[in-house]
Amino acid sequence: MEVQRHTYYRLIHHGIKSLLVERVGHFTELDYHQYLNGMTGKSSCFSMSDEELQFTIDSLRDEGYLEDYQRILNFSSN
Repeated sequence: MEVQRHTYYRLIHHGIKSLLVERVGHFTELDYHQYLNGMTGKSSCFSMSDEELQFTIDSLRDEGYLEDYQRILNFSSN
């Protein structure tokens, strides 16, 4: 079963939030959009292709910010 786009959005939001809290010590929506823009060139997941969404998730997971990736996917498919 293919992951739906809204699940990608949730994963990316969760991963970037974890990253910002760890690295900067806080999280705001503005910080989120600025970080996403710096990472992908787009400030919103809605404007990203499926490939860009997957790349962003893979990058966050590789950096250790989506350790609960599988749990979130399993929760979404139920």
